[in-house]
Amino acid sequence: MDASEKDVHTRADEPILIDSVPVAQPTGYDAPPNGGLVAWIQVAGSFFLFFNSWGTVNAFGVFQTYYQTAFLSNESPSNISWIGSIQAFLLLIIGAVTGPLYDAGYFRHLILTGCLLVAFGFMMTSLCSQYWQVILAQGICIGLGQGCLFIPSVAILPQYFTSKKALAIGTAASGSSLGGVIYPIVFRQLQPKIGFVSFSSSTIPS
Repeated sequence: MDASEKDVHTRADEPILIDSVPVAQPTGYDAPPNGGLVAWIQVAGSFFLFFNSWGTVNAFGVFQTYYQTAFLSNESPSNISWIGSIQAFLLLIIGAVTGPLYDAGYFRHLILTGCLLVAFGFMMTSLCSQYWQVILAQGICIGLGQGCLFIPSVAILPQYFTSKKALAIGTAASGSSLGGVIYPIVFRQLQPKIGFVSFSSSTIPS
C-alpha cells in the first residue's frame, strides 16, 4: 500500500462533519418558573409600579378639582386638564425610548430614574404657584418618571410566567385601579388637615 492509499484509508475512517451547528445554551428565558415565590414577588413589584404610575394618572380628577378652587382658579378647566393629559401622554409615548432601554438591560436604571423623577415632580408640585410651573412639575416631570416605571412593570412578567401570564399581568395591572381609588381618598382626607404642600411632599412612591 503506497502513501496515497494510506492517506485515503485514514481519511475514510475519520468522521465527516457536514454541518457544525452550535448548541444553544439554556438561559433564564427558556423555562419560566410559572409561579413560585420569586415570580410572585415580581407581580407584587409590578403591582406597586402600576399603583404609582397609572394610579396617580387615574386620580388626577381630584387634583383638577383642587386646582380649580385654589391657586389655579383663574385658569379654565380645559387649561387645567392639560396637566393630566400631558402626564398621561408622556407616560405612554416615552415607551418608544424606555422599551429599547429595557431590552438592552437597563431595568434597574429605569426604575431608579422613574422613582427619582416622580418623587422630584411631586416635591416641585408642592412648591408651585403658577400654571406653567404645575405643567413642568406634574405634567412633564412626573409624566416622564411614570413612563420609566410603566414599561418595566409590564415587560418583566412574561419572563416568569407561561400559562399563568394572564393572571399575573391582570393582578399587577389592578394596581392602577386601586391607586385611582386610594389616592383621591388620601387627598381628600389629608389636604384639609395638613395642606396641599405637605400632602404633595408626602405623596412620594417608596
